[in-house]
Amino acid sequence: MLKLKTDFSRRLLMLTAMPTATAQVSTQYRFLVIGYGNEQRGDDAVGPKVAKAVADWQLPSVKPIAVHQLTPALAADIAAAEYVIFVDACGERCAQTVQLDPIVVGSQVPNTVSSSTHSCSPWALLNLTRRIYGRHPQSWLLQVATERYNLGDPLSSTAVDGCDRALRKIEQFLKTYQRPTWQPA
Repeated sequence: MLKLKTDFSRRLLMLTAMPTATAQVSTQYRFLVIGYGNEQRGDDAVGPKVAKAVADWQLPSVKPIAVHQLTPALAADIAAAEYVIFVDACGERCAQTVQLDPIVVGSQVPNTVSSSTHSCSPWALLNLTRRIYGRHPQSWLLQVATERYNLGDPLSSTAVDGCDRALRKIEQFLKTYQRPTWQPA
């Protein structure tokens, strides 16, 4: 088992040490919405539920992704976007029902990827994207207030309300950052 962790760490180090010229990417879509959390653990499902609701909008300039956890495999999708919104449950640490905060790359101390779970924080994932692709998009963390995380629990009323508010916040975000399609005469 230790060998696997070491091999993973070595491969990740080699990957992040690649020169950026070999990994150039152009943006393919304007917006990426990544909802993450465990859909089997009550309110932790808010991230994936919000991302799936955004998918139902079927907007061509938006790529929604629902995942259990953030992994290095998302770096290519992140590099292909102009703007990214990470959606996650925030539990009791949220002061509001939903909170949208800009992510400043390098602002968080833990910039590593866990070799035991292959998961990482939004900050670590953006730093990895910058190292591999030479760029990272403007990014925000949208946190949804939650209450319970028991296996098999349905969403609490706090989480349901938070999901609705998160979707309205994303809709407003898309309107704010959308390029005009026409110029007035």
